[in-house]
Amino acid sequence: MSAVKANLQLIYVSDISRSTEFYKEIFNTDPIFSSPRYVAFSAGGNCLFALWTGNGNPIKIDAPRFSEIGIMLPSNKSVDHLFEKWEKKENIDILSPPVTEVFGRTFLVKDPDGHVIRVCPLD
Repeated sequence: MSAVKANLQLIYVSDISRSTEFYKEIFNTDPIFSSPRYVAFSAGGNCLFALWTGNGNPIKIDAPRFSEIGIMLPSNKSVDHLFEKWEKKENIDILSPPVTEVFGRTFLVKDPDGHVIRVCPLD
């Protein structure tokens, strides 16, 4: 049997329309699939990043978050450049400006449901 690989990152959102618009802006692309409760964006190859409202029961927007959404860019310079672009946008909530960590430059933003998004260079 071949290796099993994770190829779907699914996050729960409280308002599919609002989250779709947010992720369309930060990914700079349209979803590849949309339905009333599930929206999927290509994450390259056969990988997806998807938004899901659940089975009709509203999620709690104040639910604790235990992971980060990662956006890996080609270089430290790319990280700084994207930060400069995003800090000018009113709908992107900056949690921390760029800092240098052991893996390179990184900054954090928050989506409308409180999911933390980390931007950093490729490993």
